[in-house]
Amino acid sequence: MVMRWRIWRRREPRRRPLAAPGDVRIARAEAAIAGLPELTREVFFMHRFDDLSYERIARRQGIDVKEVEGHIAATLIAVRCALKDLD
Repeated sequence: MVMRWRIWRRREPRRRPLAAPGDVRIARAEAAIAGLPELTREVFFMHRFDDLSYERIARRQGIDVKEVEGHIAATLIAVRCALKDLD
């Protein structure tokens, strides 16, 4: 069942989330992501929006799988810190 969902999910066109006017949370999250190094942003978007596995991202970028994990973790930490005072 999970495999069918993942296959269906990959067929969806790549969409960028749209911020609602005046949505402070989304604006802060986008600003936090924009402030990250280029490779970190690329790895994050490949994983979240292109639905690529860590192994595939590592092969495409020519880096280790552990490094991919680090980039994703760094992005999530940056977003959480940017949204920390809003919760």
